[in-house]
Amino acid sequence: MVELLSRYIGSFSIIFICEYNTKLLQKVLFLASKLNHQYQFPYFINQQVKNINCMLQIDHIGIAVSDITSSIPLFERLLNSQCYKTEIIASEQVTTAFFKTGETKIELLASNTIDGVIAKYLIKKGESIHHIAFEVADIIAEIARLKLEGFQFVNEVPKIGADNKLVCFLHPKDTNSILIELCQTV
Repeated sequence: MVELLSRYIGSFSIIFICEYNTKLLQKVLFLASKLNHQYQFPYFINQQVKNINCMLQIDHIGIAVSDITSSIPLFERLLNSQCYKTEIIASEQVTTAFFKTGETKIELLASNTIDGVIAKYLIKKGESIHHIAFEVADIIAEIARLKLEGFQFVNEVPKIGADNKLVCFLHPKDTNSILIELCQTV
């Protein structure tokens, strides 16, 4: 996309337009990264992208549990906070339960099937912290920024997750074996 646009209006024009339209720059970079992963953006574009978006705060910590029914009262006692929401995410084969502590949420994740992602995780690692989720203002822009930084994703296309969020996950091999989730309120 960038190369195609450059051919017709020149890269200086793209830079000039994008400097005054951050959304356009985000879209150009995202489309270019989809079309050609090898494209090297000029230094000044890379610097601009680094400043476009960032992880705003920790949204929640995901904890994999074997049994959601017995885990909810345990965490209610532990956090001195009531579970405010349970949700079944059919696409991920999981049931979630949410708690609020301060500005951060705790998300319990239990598998609904014996072959789901969380079931496989529990077999391998047992009940434990599964992921840390960061809130972002614009998930597409943050994916583009992180791709420019060399990170790989489990899913590059955001999908609807729990708690009315668009979500995607960075591949743990690029994040010291920690599963990182990006989430944006829909």
